[in-house]
Amino acid sequence: MTRRKKIGDVYRFDFDKKFHCYCQILEASDVVFFNFYSDSENDNIDEVIEKDELFRIWLDRDCLKSDKWQFICHKELSAERKIVFDKYNNPAGGTDFFILRNEKNAEFIKVAREQCFGLELAAAWTELGIIDRLNYSFFGIPLPMHIKKDIPFYE
Repeated sequence: MTRRKKIGDVYRFDFDKKFHCYCQILEASDVVFFNFYSDSENDNIDEVIEKDELFRIWLDRDCLKSDKWQFICHKELSAERKIVFDKYNNPAGGTDFFILRNEKNAEFIKVAREQCFGLELAAAWTELGIIDRLNYSFFGIPLPMHIKKDIPFYE
């Protein structure tokens, strides 16, 4: 039976045949991936969760059910990890842009495109999309075109 995720849970994600990384469940359905990957079985989790954030995203509900994800432990969130970031939405790729300010009440505010720069798309990421993004972030492997389109402000 799959473990129910809780805020503060830390997971190992085997995103590659050789390497793994770690993420932590945050408030508002966010998940933070840390700027750390390893091939060691002896990673110090306390040191890992102090690393810089690589990115924060929403996970597709099936991600943690895969055998590539392993629950490691529960750790209290640091103050900076408790901050909930805005996300953006661009319905149907049109000219209208919105910022999601309150995930629980789905409060979308219409904004100029430039106000969305640096924000994450308000969408859940599949496991394959996360793997692509980690490979880009850690190893510089180019993102597939569909992901480049999904995150137009990601460099």
